[in-house]
Amino acid sequence: MSQLSKLATPFPDKFIEEKPGKFAAAFVPHGIVTQFLLGILGPYDFSIDTIIRDADGIATGILCTLTVDIDGRSTSIQEVGECENPNNWKTDGARIKACASDGIKRCSMRLGLVLHLWHKKDGNYVLAEILKNREEENE
Repeated sequence: MSQLSKLATPFPDKFIEEKPGKFAAAFVPHGIVTQFLLGILGPYDFSIDTIIRDADGIATGILCTLTVDIDGRSTSIQEVGECENPNNWKTDGARIKACASDGIKRCSMRLGLVLHLWHKKDGNYVLAEILKNREEENE
């Protein structure tokens, strides 16, 4: 199984949590995503390229880049990470940490990791099956 196929494999239910509240959504915690990234791909590079601030100068987001080697090809993904409610944290450092956690998860999703959660309710997740079929054809 290719690394890309491993990234696209849906997560076991035991790792999926439900965000409470008005905008409930399924998610996998940052630490679990990071373990899977390291376990499937090995070391990677992650950088915060830009800190995004609101009109009051409070950090509310970041532009970040994740660079990995997948199946022998170096790939860089740039994404935005945000802290949903900046008032939940007392310092910009804490807000930036939350933004980085969100950013690495969003970058990982662009590689297929945890992508199935975006389609959990509609049942339209097909990437894992497409990759499996492609690998079977190439055998």
